[in-house]
Amino acid sequence: MDIMTKQDLKQRERWTIKEKFPKNYLKNSDFSDLEKQLLFTRGIKDEKDVGEFLSPRYGALHDPFLMKGMDEAVKRIKTAIESNEKVIVYGDYDVDGITATAILYEVLNELGIETEYYIPKRNTEGYGLNTDALDEIAKKGTNLVITVDCGVTAVNEVVHAKKIGLNIIITDHHSIRKEGGKEVLPKTIVINPKQRKCKYPYDELSGSGIAFKIAQALYTEFPDKLTGGQEKWLLDLASLGTVCDVVPLTGENRILTYFGLRVLQKTKRAGLKMLIEASALDPNSIDSYAIGFKLGPRLNAAGRLETAEKSIQLLLTKDLNEARVLALDLNKFNQERQELTKKILSEAIVKVEKKSDKAKLYLLKGENWPAGVVGIVASKLSEKYFKPVIVCEDKGTECQGSARSPKCFNIIQALEEASEYLIRYGGHARAAGITVKKEHFVLLENKLLEISDSQIKEDDLTPEYKIDSETLLDNINAETFGFLKKLEPYGMGNPMPVFAARDVKVDSFKKVGKSFEHLKLVFTDGKVKTNGIYFSFTGDGMNLQKNVDVIFNISENEWGGRKSYEMRCIAMKDSRT
Repeated sequence: MDIMTKQDLKQRERWTIKEKFPKNYLKNSDFSDLEKQLLFTRGIKDEKDVGEFLSPRYGALHDPFLMKGMDEAVKRIKTAIESNEKVIVYGDYDVDGITATAILYEVLNELGIETEYYIPKRNTEGYGLNTDALDEIAKKGTNLVITVDCGVTAVNEVVHAKKIGLNIIITDHHSIRKEGGKEVLPKTIVINPKQRKCKYPYDELSGSGIAFKIAQALYTEFPDKLTGGQEKWLLDLASLGTVCDVVPLTGENRILTYFGLRVLQKTKRAGLKMLIEASALDPNSIDSYAIGFKLGPRLNAAGRLETAEKSIQLLLTKDLNEARVLALDLNKFNQERQELTKKILSEAIVKVEKKSDKAKLYLLKGENWPAGVVGIVASKLSEKYFKPVIVCEDKGTECQGSARSPKCFNIIQALEEASEYLIRYGGHARAAGITVKKEHFVLLENKLLEISDSQIKEDDLTPEYKIDSETLLDNINAETFGFLKKLEPYGMGNPMPVFAARDVKVDSFKKVGKSFEHLKLVFTDGKVKTNGIYFSFTGDGMNLQKNVDVIFNISENEWGGRKSYEMRCIAMKDSRT
């Protein structure tokens, strides 16, 4: 089988119907067959699982002291209180990093510790701990540095910190570097559930999730200073970081996000109130989609274009007027980021189209491609071509960039194999960041092409749509949508249900949008008619006068007080092709 070209990618996509639920599945329940199918495809095995999934319990969160390093970290923080030490929370410039920073900053200040935060500048410092920043922090009389969402690979930086008199606690959730099969960790207190000897039952927490677990531990340890149960008000921050960092919304992450959304809807934070208003969102309707596509991009925008300072100020301010100004600033940054992303994406596509169709990975660089935007571009390119993509800013002597990959390829493992050509790297199986000397760029590309060629099968490069259930158009109604709401929050590990309708007729259609890039449709199966919307429809040579098969999500619209339900199209093809 030939490797697909960029032109025939659409024609080669696979539509896969997920396994149907067994005959006796949830036999004592009142669920419809469609509802049973949706529960089954989410890994729900029995009635007990149904209860835990549909009605998460806050009390089901694990004991934070089960996490390796937690006891030591809490004891070290206790020493900081007793010795009147100064503490710096060292974070990261993305949403997960700034929310984790805000969580620990607030709790440590409540404990009476003199606490400040430090967020590195993406364009000049890059990700994670760096020695120059540590030198400046030490000069301020700091005794203890607590990292959030970074630091697990900072072996040399921790050695340097100790030499200049800094104590370090590392809290991180990223993959741990290995050499010869052994973990390579900084020689200090490390909290990361991915550690081999960590007995914590769940290892998919985000950086903000781990910060919240530390807060939980501190609320337990210092009941005289911190009121029990009040840590729940930190869940608005934890849910923002969890959703935006695209960690699986399963297990504890589902619980944190489920309750975090409820806290976010009635948040006490002036900044989040103003950001919700600036995003034109109804506070009572905020869901994981609103976090991922409305609030998150605005919080990320400042760090992508300048520094994350305004974003964290927004999270921490108690002044409503200051919050309003900051929210409007972030709105403006986000608009600028969108325009810049569009420009760089078009330039990157030109570069990709010049590369061989047989390449199983793309590594790109550009002189005017800010490092804060290349991750979004890499994500869009990976989605477009269904291949691992690394996009870098050419900074002269170095290139700094971001990698994104389909699940067929572990990008962080590949970077480990190519680490001889990298200055630094870190991340996950699907997303990572790198810094490489410009003179090593081609060598890195060749090595990664060699790795990807040996590990990626040709069939892996075929986009696959996994369909929860085929359904009739008359199931697109309020009852079905009501059950879909019970399955929220959606995200990685619990995606929004995907349906397929076969052999339906396009009763009518028209192009809509500023550039007429979207398609508004009416589908019919001869019995009912249902509205549909297909965003960024390219046509793909389809004859809409013939019957089609369509893959879609179900969405709700409200206009004039009336609610309706429509098909949000994901893919469409001629029937019987």
